[in-house]
Amino acid sequence: MAGQVGAEARRLRKPGWKDPRLLVGILLVAGSVAGTVGLVSARDRTVPMYVAREDISFGEPVEASRLDVVDVRLDGTQEHYLPAEREPAAGTRASTLIRAGELVPLRGLGLDDGTTRKPVSVRLEQALPAAVVPGSRVDVWAAARDRSANAYGRPEILLPSAEVAAVSALESGFGGASGTVIELLVDDGRMADLLAALANEASVTVVHNPAGGGS
Repeated sequence: MAGQVGAEARRLRKPGWKDPRLLVGILLVAGSVAGTVGLVSARDRTVPMYVAREDISFGEPVEASRLDVVDVRLDGTQEHYLPAEREPAAGTRASTLIRAGELVPLRGLGLDDGTTRKPVSVRLEQALPAAVVPGSRVDVWAAARDRSANAYGRPEILLPSAEVAAVSALESGFGGASGTVIELLVDDGRMADLLAALANEASVTVVHNPAGGGS
């Protein structure tokens, strides 16, 4: 009976600083607090990056005066964009459309001699999908005109993954002309084929390419 009373007393006794259970509890609490603080700090960590103050079209200069600095949380993807600590090099121009408020993508920058693409306007009779906007990619197909048969041949892809620089509706006016004018950025190596198709009145069709990469 006396042994049971002694054991019960030890169980109810307030634990001291050397009690292993107390030490383990302190370590668990400290680890939990440290982990929570680290997670919150990681989530709140931001980096200063450049964003476009206004729309910067293809070929236009990209200068610090046209950019703003904002603190953003990029979760490890900041290497794809222009950081505020690094101003654009002299002569840097946009090699794609950069919209106002957007981060400045490094792949969208080039020097004066860094690209051979030039804008070419193509008039289309058909309407374009809503997804075809400046900055998107399209495949351009052309069917050669057979004048002897008053028909068109089998369509062939002429420009894969061409970048769209601008889209505008051609208002119906005198003579009833209407349609869409799309401005494409075309590399010198593909320019002759496109101009030949347009000059020979080929039937041109533009297809949205959401997975398109660089042209």
